[in-house]
Formats: sequence, structure tokens, C-alpha cells
Amino acid sequence: MLLSLSLLPSSASFGVDVHGDDGKDLYIGTGGLVIPSSDWKGDEGGRQSAAACEGCTWRVTSYCTHLEYDSGSCPGSHVGCPVDQLRVRVWLQQAGEPWQYLGPACIGDRPWHTRTDLGSAVRDRAEQSLPALRAGVQPPDSVLVGLPAVFRTGQPASGIVDADLSVLGLSVRLDARVRWLWSWGDGSTEWSSSPGGVWPDMTLTHTYRNAGATSASVVSVWRGEYLVEGLGPFVVPGDPLTQTQGLSVEVREAHALLVR
Repeated sequence: MLLSLSLLPSSASFGVDVHGDDGKDLYIGTGGLVIPSSDWKGDEGGRQSAAACEGCTWRVTSYCTHLEYDSGSCPGSHVGCPVDQLRVRVWLQQAGEPWQYLGPACIGDRPWHTRTDLGSAVRDRAEQSLPALRAGVQPPDSVLVGLPAVFRTGQPASGIVDADLSVLGLSVRLDARVRWLWSWGDGSTEWSSSPGGVWPDMTLTHTYRNAGATSASVVSVWRGEYLVEGLGPFVVPGDPLTQTQGLSVEVREAHALLVR
């Protein structure tokens, strides 16, 4: 009896450099392989290894060889799996090393994804999850030469903590740290780990030395990590996520007022 692939996802659903293979190989591909916890039937360390090694090649093979299927000597081909799934073996190979057996799993019409697929989707969701940048300055109408102006970003100092996301049908927990790069409009710049606030919060201030209209700006720079189905943490791929906002600042001279 030959193994039917009708229950298996198409090779394209696995992501990068994936193709069906002959013999007992069902699929082979490159990049970290993210196996849902509900599909995995082996030691947890094997599932972690499959996801952690982005530079490795992996294989998904039928639980039994064709000869075993033909002879009926593989009664374990569906053990522990739902009726619409097949029991398979998962293998991993680092460059120049022999294949390593990671453990058994059940596979059906729910696709498994590589870290490349998942990382790209997590990055999109992370970008959508960033809190809005609402920069402001006090005094709001104009600031005075020689006195500190109070600035704020309107974002949390804690960044994003343990955000619960669903990405490609998988449970993802996202953390993201943030720093802010201010350009004050007078030729000076400053990195800050404080989001600032409104007076009397003086954690983020800038003092202008010359009067005139100027334009300040702030860039929020986010770096994130995520857990997927208990795997990780993995770094959100690509450059840091950024948000930018400009502020018009009117700087005026302070005038003395004689009071009698």
C-alpha cells in the first residue's frame, strides 16, 4: 500500500526552498521549521531544535517505509494522530553533518511554516501593534529661550510586553523594546529611553538658546522578540521598526516685566 499524500499540505505551504521528494521523504526544505505543539509527539527538545536552526535542512518522512506499508508490518502509522492526519518522522541536518532524528509528529491539511514565513508575518503584525506616537511639547504655544521645554512621546516606557497575537494560525507572544531619537531643530540630537511626560514630569527636556520658529522631530525605534507555540524567543527579522513625528516649536525671548 502506497502512502497517500492527499492529507498533506502542498509543498508551497512550507515556505522557503521546499519540494516533495521520492522514496519515504514527504517533504524536504531549509530554514527553521515551526511545528505546532498540538502536532508534535516527541521530546520537546526536538521541536525546539527544528525551529531554532535557520541554516539547517529538514525532512519530513513517512513513519514507515514503503516496504513496511506493503507488507502491513507498520501498525503505528496512525497511532496517536487524529483520523485525518498521518504519523511522520522529522529529521534535521546541519551543514556537513549527518541527519539527526528529532521525533514523530502528526501532519494533515494544516500547513507547517518556516521561520522565514513566520518572521515576516510577525513583523507585519508587530508593526500594526505599535502604540501610536503622540509627541508634544510644553508650553504648547511657545517655549522660552534659556528655559527647559518639556517634551513627550505619548508612548509607554515599557514598550510592548507579552502581547498575545495569532499569526498564521499560531499563538505568538510579542515583546518589543523602544528608544527615541530626538532631533531638536537647533542642530542637536539626543537618544532617550524616557518617553517624557507633562509638567511637572521633567524627565525629557530641551533648552533652546536662540529665538525663532523651528521644527523638532522624534523617531521611535523598536526591536522585538517573539515566542511561537512556546518556541523561541526569536528576534523579529529585518531592520528595527520605526515611527516618526515632527513638531513645530516657537522659541521666544523672555522679557522682564517691571512690577510696582
